[in-house]
Amino acid sequence: MSKRFVNQKRNALERYNQARSRGCVDEEIIPLLEYINSLDDFYTTSSCSGRITLLLDLGSKKESRWLGKWHREITSGEVIDCLHDIPPEGVVWFKYESAILHIAAKTIEKAKEILYITRESGYKRVGVQGLKKERYLVEVCDTERVDCPIAEKGCLLVDERYLRYLTAFSNRRFRNGRDKLSGLASSLRRNLS
Repeated sequence: MSKRFVNQKRNALERYNQARSRGCVDEEIIPLLEYINSLDDFYTTSSCSGRITLLLDLGSKKESRWLGKWHREITSGEVIDCLHDIPPEGVVWFKYESAILHIAAKTIEKAKEILYITRESGYKRVGVQGLKKERYLVEVCDTERVDCPIAEKGCLLVDERYLRYLTAFSNRRFRNGRDKLSGLASSLRRNLS
């Protein structure tokens, strides 16, 4: 293994371990990350096993903030509780985002291996996102999403019935996403060495 890749991996794993010790790594995806990071030719840079969120969009990523964020199924009551005091500015988005993985591979051949395995596991949005010497960054994510504006400038735009529907719909997507991630984890364990 080249010194450059070893150094990149060591730095990435230090950041991962720090984030994990602070509780900033999604618990559900840790076993998969640990497996990938144990392999000589790969390491992960960022990940999420899927989440449901309420995002207050204030026009820029820096200013926007979470009103609610869950890496699990939720209840409509949790959503409604987060909306009791809707901020008077911005747009509140109800979102479901599927799992996302960023996997660094040592060679282009190893990156292709990840691409093949993930596509065979049903992931449609997979590609090489970064090309650096001895580091080919593969992004793995799915196409299933929910992005719905539900409040603007302090006013709720939908009723509680629709919030219950969005919650149930997103929970189904979340379960499907977890099943797909589990299948991907099994496939990676079978096919990577």
